[in-house]
Amino acid sequence: MPQNSSPVLHPSEPADGAAPEPHSSAAPAHEQVPEHRVKAMLTQYGIDVPAGATFSCAGEAAEAVSGLRGPLVLKAFGPGLLHKSDVGAVVLGLDADDVPAAAAKMETSLAGRDLVPTGYLVEQQHPGGLELIVGVVRDSTFGPVVLLGLGGIATEMLDLSALRVAPLTREDAEALVDGFPGAPLLEGARGRTPADRGALVDFLLAIAGEQGLIHDLGDRLEEFECNPIVVTSTGVQALDARLILTSTTHAQAEPAPATDFSRLFAPRAIAVAGASTSRSTFGNRFLAAYRAAGWSERLYALHPQATEVDGVPAFPSIEAMPSAVDYVVVAVPANAAPKVVADAATAGVGFVHVVTGGFAEMGEAGAALQNELTRGADGTTTRILGPNCLGVFAPGGRQTFTLGAPIEAGFVSVVSQSGGLSGDMITVGSRRGIRFSKLVSIGNAIDVTQGELVDWLVDDPETRVIGIYLEGTRDGSTLLHALRRAKGTKPVVVLRGGSSAQGSVAVSSHTGSMASSTKVWSAVAESTGAVQVGSLEDFLSCLSYFQQYIDHRPAADADGVLVIGLGGGASVLATDACDRAGLRLSPLRDDLRRELRERGYGAGTSVANPLEVPVGPASPPSILVDALTPVFASEGQSYQDLLIHFNAAAYYNYGTAGIQPLIDSLHTVIGAELPVRVAVVIRNADVCPPSDIELMNSFVRETGLAVYRGFDEAASAVAAAQCFDACRITEA
Repeated sequence: MPQNSSPVLHPSEPADGAAPEPHSSAAPAHEQVPEHRVKAMLTQYGIDVPAGATFSCAGEAAEAVSGLRGPLVLKAFGPGLLHKSDVGAVVLGLDADDVPAAAAKMETSLAGRDLVPTGYLVEQQHPGGLELIVGVVRDSTFGPVVLLGLGGIATEMLDLSALRVAPLTREDAEALVDGFPGAPLLEGARGRTPADRGALVDFLLAIAGEQGLIHDLGDRLEEFECNPIVVTSTGVQALDARLILTSTTHAQAEPAPATDFSRLFAPRAIAVAGASTSRSTFGNRFLAAYRAAGWSERLYALHPQATEVDGVPAFPSIEAMPSAVDYVVVAVPANAAPKVVADAATAGVGFVHVVTGGFAEMGEAGAALQNELTRGADGTTTRILGPNCLGVFAPGGRQTFTLGAPIEAGFVSVVSQSGGLSGDMITVGSRRGIRFSKLVSIGNAIDVTQGELVDWLVDDPETRVIGIYLEGTRDGSTLLHALRRAKGTKPVVVLRGGSSAQGSVAVSSHTGSMASSTKVWSAVAESTGAVQVGSLEDFLSCLSYFQQYIDHRPAADADGVLVIGLGGGASVLATDACDRAGLRLSPLRDDLRRELRERGYGAGTSVANPLEVPVGPASPPSILVDALTPVFASEGQSYQDLLIHFNAAAYYNYGTAGIQPLIDSLHTVIGAELPVRVAVVIRNADVCPPSDIELMNSFVRETGLAVYRGFDEAASAVAAAQCFDACRITEA
């Protein structure tokens, strides 16, 4: 019988009539919900769909279409008909009288492909408009991700699309509509009426907003796609709809009660397991590092026989130690680590840091051993850091994992998946003047994760700038929540490693094939204000710039970057670097250019932007400030950032005082207290002798001035600061 009005499928109900996709016994069952059932769902969320009807065979077609006006679209649905156009399961431009014959022909054609439709859907054909695709696919890290792009045949051919992570706020939806590559088409072209932007925003919210379809589908969602929707001046209509549900639950485990990580970063007593009385081990190195950090008491060694190791009191068990222990370092072989963890948990230790590697990263046997670690703390309040990590560095709490670490505490905090890079961050970062509040390496992260640490740091009063290095995370939703909370409040810089190993689980739809991990992370950055960088150098550059200028707020009329320095070629390279970073070099006003020329600048050089001045070994230290004074006077021009560049080689080719004249020039810039952030690029610093390099490093550490070796590093830092400026404005 004809099915002119199909029962509505509620998001929480089973997909009756859905066609399971083929799968192995070990694979999750996927249900392809028939298109007419999906469209019935869409109408519950206020989404317009074409008028239509369904029927089960060609003999029922005439009665089914009796109330429809042509032109009509005929589609078959059922197993194997996920991509209908690929197998001839779609016919356009039919009159009502044509449908029975078209259905019979389609039925025969599909049978030749061993495809038997469950039924047919016939709908009134839309007269046309701007065709877009809206899709949702489940990303392996962050869950549902929303895609908006050009639809129809242009979808994958042009891949003009953009992503956001669900759930969408109205601000997210508006940014997606205004920022996807096809956005200019919404404004109308060649006499066409502009499309209804507001209706498109509402459509996105109905699908993926906080109370939208995707929210209600919950963990059952695998893929959703409307390709195309048609946007006109009067609204939006979904012409095609695809929904795949899964029997696999994607829900993460119920979160444990929030942990206070204060004692992780400032323990009252520490025990180290794995230090030897006869040889140097990781445990011995930790004891030495802690003693160098000032631990003269409440530092213990866990040893079965010794009473002392390297001058540190030793005890056979944690219970035997004279004070309660907050933090245990486990540096024993991997097969012995589970017992140490279990004993520490039994003793009520707050945090156990497993330095040792040889667990899941080593294959099946290591994974089994890692499971033993986890079981050792099950049912207790003990949290495990690691395994396979270096642990915690926090000068204020005398937490450390390396000798010679700086002891001055700052307000930059970092969560790093890599222990080795953590050491680099401390060593190289301190030379750049970065002062850390907290840095924690989490390794395999079997218990304590990036997301919960970042979430805690958002509320930590000692942290004002957050850095993250990660290769993957099992708590993407927690991390996303933390990044959203940090937006406009604390700047976050993210360095990802191994990004090519990540990606979306589903690729059977256009949405899935276009939602790469790189695009997903860009979507996260766009919606949270987090800054993505591609190298450790850029990571440290951004952290140092934020450290220096966290309290700086550009004037309301501040616009772009002003570049100043010697050398036309170098200024061109600076401009190119700014362009790559998305920065604007706002030209100086005409009246300021005239004044600068009257002051003697610009003979044969530029006074536009970049502004060229003959700064070098023979110039007076005040030359930069003299040129900048009219620019930043009360009646001058306001910039967000100032990029000054020097050529270190010139101070040796044409001078005799080494790098000191350059430092003198920078002292005058600092003393001028210009109302702008300042980034300094010193090119060709490799020519400096070691003594001058140390002189410059000391200057940077003492002043905190943001000094970089190349234009791209500086431009990356400036772009990060301007991104945070924008977040502060939108979140205010």
